[in-house]
Amino acid sequence: MDQYNKSGLALQKNLLNLRRQRDRLKAEGKHKEAERLARDIARIEAVIAALPAQAKPPTLQ
Repeated sequence: MDQYNKSGLALQKNLLNLRRQRDRLKAEGKHKEAERLARDIARIEAVIAALPAQAKPPTLQ
C-alpha cells in the first residue's frame, strides 16, 4: 500500500510540474506550446477524475 501512496504523490508532483511548465511557456509567449500542454494536463486530470474512489490513492486531490 505504501508504494500505492508513493505513486499517487509522484503523479501529483508531476502534474504540478506540468502546470508550472505551462505557466512558464505562457509567460515566455509560447502560447501554442502552452495550450498543447494544457490539453495534456486536462486529459490526465479527466482520467484521474473518472477513476472509481477505490482506485484513487488518498494522496490525490
